Amino acid sequence: MAKKATPKKQQSNARSSRRYKTFRNNTRKRLLAGAKLTKCPACKELIPTHTACPYCGKYKGREVLNMKKEMEKITKVKA
Repeated sequence: MAKKATPKKQQSNARSSRRYKTFRNNTRKRLLAGAKLTKCPACKELIPTHTACPYCGKYKGREVLNMKKEMEKITKVKA
């Protein structure tokens, strides 16, 4: 079995709580910031950063999603 490292001395309560508070504050900041939204250069809709636009299907000036094809799939109804 592999041996695990054990601490030589007990860690003080102040040091433990300081480490926990730092983690808690950083997590809170990240959650409050939320998702960053930018405008799509093609259709000017708000979209999350670094994602293809769900409205026009473009990403960085080129078409990634074929929206016409997607619309055909949605509008076709089999009887």
